[in-house]
Amino acid sequence: MGTQAKSFENGAVPAMEVAGLTVKFPMRGGVFGKVQSYFTAVDNVSFTLEQGKILSVVGESGCGKSTLVKSLVGLVPMAAGEYRLFGEKVRNGKVLLGEDSAASKGAQKACRVSDLVQMIFQDPFSSLNPRQTVEEILTVPLVARGVTAAAASARARELLERVSIPVAALQKFPHEFSGGQRQRLCIARSLMVNPKILLCDEVTSALDVSVQAQILHLLDDLRNELGISILFISHDMQVVRALSDDVLVMYFGHVVEHGAADQVLVNPQHEYTQKLLASVPTIRR
Repeated sequence: MGTQAKSFENGAVPAMEVAGLTVKFPMRGGVFGKVQSYFTAVDNVSFTLEQGKILSVVGESGCGKSTLVKSLVGLVPMAAGEYRLFGEKVRNGKVLLGEDSAASKGAQKACRVSDLVQMIFQDPFSSLNPRQTVEEILTVPLVARGVTAAAASARARELLERVSIPVAALQKFPHEFSGGQRQRLCIARSLMVNPKILLCDEVTSALDVSVQAQILHLLDDLRNELGISILFISHDMQVVRALSDDVLVMYFGHVVEHGAADQVLVNPQHEYTQKLLASVPTIRR
């Protein structure tokens, strides 16, 4: 654990580096359902997420945003590309600590990607087990890692307070909460293992506007207080403008523009980014 902690304390190293990431899905047909071709959902995508920063990925529905983040946590296999977390290579769901160091050969250490990266999904209801209480939902990730039930419960209480949910909610079930409260519970669950990076997949799209603002403020507070890096997926350009440090624009699985938020959103260079910004509804007299 000491090796792992030491490896991720260098602020000069990017939190996440992705180079040439490609995701392909098999297309089957014929009587026996054999693979006849492949559909490329994400094609040669590269980007860097700096520590303590928020990188937003934008684009129309079906451009590959969700597939991209799912591949980063192992929910979708990568067909090609290189993936690093805090300078360490990721392979088969493991972060290979010190793989490039000659001293580590023969005695290589590794940690799981899920120890560093957690994902918050778009629908806060379907991503919570309806048969488990809040306490069970929050404590299972720690208990599975060998933490005692008492310590896991104490951590759950601490995080409920951080996301402004009463501690009495521990014995309730997901259906007893509003959409915004469920999303707060999802955020609390993602923080249970003390991750360094959060992947947020359209986390505000299913919420009312007032609740969206609360969730966005919470994410920004977590970034500032805990130094967490955030990869934020959204199609809401106003939200992206308010929250992001950097912006990556995707179109049909490709990256068409990438840069600082002020640069991309104020002075877009690519025609698709210009059309994307022009499509944002405005109130005009």
